[in-house]
Amino acid sequence: MSTIPVQIVRRQDKALVDAVLHTELVPTVLVEAEKEWGPIRLDAAQKLHDAGKGGEIPQHFHWNWGTKSLDLRFLAYRCLGIKCDGKWQGLLMVKLTGMEARLEPDKGKPLVYIDYLESAPWNLRAMVDTPLYGGVGPVLMRTAVQLSHDEGFYGRIGLHALHQAEDFYRDDCGMHGCGPDASYQNLPYYEMTREIAASFTSNFNGGPV
Repeated sequence: MSTIPVQIVRRQDKALVDAVLHTELVPTVLVEAEKEWGPIRLDAAQKLHDAGKGGEIPQHFHWNWGTKSLDLRFLAYRCLGIKCDGKWQGLLMVKLTGMEARLEPDKGKPLVYIDYLESAPWNLRAMVDTPLYGGVGPVLMRTAVQLSHDEGFYGRIGLHALHQAEDFYRDDCGMHGCGPDASYQNLPYYEMTREIAASFTSNFNGGPV
């Protein structure tokens, strides 16, 4: 498991702090992360429901990285994660084969598909009163772009977004929305062309999102 130094933002004082990006996680890591994250997600969802704020429940509260770890049996999948302060602050699951770009000028060419991306629940305002770290999502997205370059895909990435995450992918990452995908639970599909990828990485400043 190789590691790369990165920085994320400590929200308390907006300071950049050192973290470590792990580029090839094994299934047991995902299981352990879920043991920490799962109860926090469920507790936050229950509190919002009890307060009559069911519409604010994060749409990914039911995710389970332990289950997702089963995909790592297949060579097409890889999981990466950011660790800081002894805990996993964010996880990214990608699929490296079998997905093609839908946008010109590279329509039909391979891309890196983001299957799941999640920041730890203690970093999200929807789940805790005082989030700890920011910038985790952008660092993971930049990592996905770099992985696409490493695979020879020129930074192309694609994903299906939960509706609550559309602002992040559209506004913060500059991805192009292709509309709802009837073949994938009608979720909106977003794609980053090589041109968008170049702009995103050049403008990246590690700031909180």
